[in-house]
Amino acid sequence: MEIEIKKLTPELAEDYVHFFDVTPHNFNECICYCVTWRSDNSYAGDGDHWFPAQEERRERALQFVKSGSLQGYLAYCGDEIVGWCNANADCRFCLNYLRSYWPMEEYSAEIKVKSIFCFVVAPKVQRMGVATKLLERVCQDAAADGFDFVEAYVNKEFTETDHEFRGPLTMYEKCGFSRYGEREGRVVMRKALK
Repeated sequence: MEIEIKKLTPELAEDYVHFFDVTPHNFNECICYCVTWRSDNSYAGDGDHWFPAQEERRERALQFVKSGSLQGYLAYCGDEIVGWCNANADCRFCLNYLRSYWPMEEYSAEIKVKSIFCFVVAPKVQRMGVATKLLERVCQDAAADGFDFVEAYVNKEFTETDHEFRGPLTMYEKCGFSRYGEREGRVVMRKALK
């Protein structure tokens, strides 16, 4: 199976939302469109975080992709998208939320971190290395872009029903990540790029 990884660009916004339209990935019984994990510049006012209606999440996803606030990579098999990885920077609001659950250090402007928030892989290609290829591309581009680290926020025990969108610990270890911190079954995985 030939997989091509493409960086999400404004031109791919319609492809992006279509992938979420047709790919089973419900979390908390909703189609998420991955709108929660995005750059700080897209947050305006209190509560502008989770949009309750699916139609609004879809519309916001289009806006966030077109503005560059929602960042990541798409995996294509031919013309079909079969995977997504949200890999974002400049997302202190997201990290501050996660910090209450994962053992993360405070933000420092001197350290450039690319954060991996989630994966969605089409059921027909799961366990075929799609997420690993996405992860490898994130690391490759982050190194080229001058980031110090790539970081992910993972559950120690990986099950099909418990936050599988974060990816298994073993995938990160296989790609050269180390355990940076651990608390109550939640692990920060970090890969040094310099």
